[in-house]
Amino acid sequence: MSSPINRIEYEAMLFGRHLATLPAGRSRRKGGRLDQSAYTLLSLLDAGGPASLAELAVATGLDVSTLNRQTAALRREGLAERFEDPDGGQARKLRLSDVGRRLLTEEREASQALLADLLADWPEEDRVQLAELLGRYNRVVEERSGRRWPRP
Repeated sequence: MSSPINRIEYEAMLFGRHLATLPAGRSRRKGGRLDQSAYTLLSLLDAGGPASLAELAVATGLDVSTLNRQTAALRREGLAERFEDPDGGQARKLRLSDVGRRLLTEEREASQALLADLLADWPEEDRVQLAELLGRYNRVVEERSGRRWPRP
């Protein structure tokens, strides 16, 4: 029998893979769907408010050049907009556009509906426990990495 750590590692890998490939998953932008990087960045901006590339780099652990490409794509698609940071001289921040907020809301609702359907046969206490354990795990990762994600 494998150890709990072996099982957790394997199940975490599968969990991430399953989320990315579910019908409402965000593997590619099709018909208004958001790809994974767009969904992640828009969710971060939604929960934490406007952010500079440097602030996004700290939160995500991605380098600024990668974020520059990803945020440029968000701006091209009208999902986010750049504005002057009132406290930062020449610094710029990024925020959700109205279109970005609408698409993020639609995507989030579709994702939550699918998760609700997948977990419909689970007792409420099991769903609560899964949410608590995932949150606990994520907070430990954030503490160890120094990259805290804002929570709504």
